[in-house]
Amino acid sequence: MKTENNNSMKPFFTMILTSGVPRLALTVGLAASLVTTLVGLSIPLLTREMVDGFSVNSINLALAGILALVFIVQAVCDGFSTYFLSYAGQKVVASLRERMWFKLLRLPVRYFDEKTSGETVSRVVNDTGIIESLISDHFPQFVSGIITIVGSVIILLIMDWKMTLLMLISVPITTFIMIPLGMKMQRISKTLQDETASFTGHVQQTLSEIRLMKASNAEHTEKTKGLSGISKLFQYGLKEARIFALVSPFMHLVIMIVIVAIIGYGGIRVSEGTMSAGSLIAFLLYLFQIIFPITSFTMFFTQLQKAKGATERIIEILHTEEEEGQEGLEMDISNLPIRVENVSFSYGDDEPVLREVSFDVDPGQMIAFVGPSGGGKTTMFGLLERFYEPDSGVINIGETPVNK
Repeated sequence: MKTENNNSMKPFFTMILTSGVPRLALTVGLAASLVTTLVGLSIPLLTREMVDGFSVNSINLALAGILALVFIVQAVCDGFSTYFLSYAGQKVVASLRERMWFKLLRLPVRYFDEKTSGETVSRVVNDTGIIESLISDHFPQFVSGIITIVGSVIILLIMDWKMTLLMLISVPITTFIMIPLGMKMQRISKTLQDETASFTGHVQQTLSEIRLMKASNAEHTEKTKGLSGISKLFQYGLKEARIFALVSPFMHLVIMIVIVAIIGYGGIRVSEGTMSAGSLIAFLLYLFQIIFPITSFTMFFTQLQKAKGATERIIEILHTEEEEGQEGLEMDISNLPIRVENVSFSYGDDEPVLREVSFDVDPGQMIAFVGPSGGGKTTMFGLLERFYEPDSGVINIGETPVNK
């Protein structure tokens, strides 16, 4: 199972599809994004016609009007796409948070003994926020970017296949550099999320018990722990920054080399009369339409790796076994005795906290639990309230076992 989570996106897609995806909003958003992309592909061709037919004495007003209309249609469709895809992402995350919240309310107390409240809060808020960002922002950009790149390359091959091949030489070079950097980014991002959740849990626990911390003169200890957590986040943040420091300048370098090469080669073609000035401008516009999606792909795959890590932790919560007895008997327990018989309990594989404890409490009777710290007084009340189940023995309210 762990291998599948690390190497496959199946758990992520399964979780999203079971979280009530608003299909209508998603369809409208993707359709509007598709229209925006296709309309955008016509802009360089219209620009070419306008530049090639341009003169001071004869401005093609009809062509200028069509170009203005195309810009308006693109802006309107882009607005619809942004809203509906954001709605779909927010709806999925709201459903996911709802499932996690209901699940947390039904988990046994033992789960919260093992997990800090801050870590759990980070899973519900931060990890789901990563998934929301992927669905609402990065995924639409990725889809529209793929369409833009494919459409632009096809049009460029039809316009001038020699210049297009010159431009495409940069693709394998970029891929060769980007793949190992992306894999390293995946490992760093996952570790950074874990450290963030751990640090959040420690901060929340310390602040919630601030009086106990001060009463125990533990400021120095907590200061050391906090500095350690901050240092880890700083180190992993620097590792992530180093990856971006390599990716961003490298992409910029490749882009500038391609642009300069295209302008130089295209300028020679224009001076020879084998290419019009409008065609060169259109070629450059298509080149920019290809460049922008490629640069956003880096962020998409980084966010995708973060979402994979977040999915593992969310699924861990959703698959945690709930406590039994949610549909217990409804009965009046007033004036009923409590019978504890040979109850033993331990929190783990360590030494048991309670060993074969037995006692009876009749209605109206006042008793006291006395013993040293760690002797099991709080644990006994936890068993009476069914926060935990005894390892052996029974607890009865009247004649009814407490687990009923």
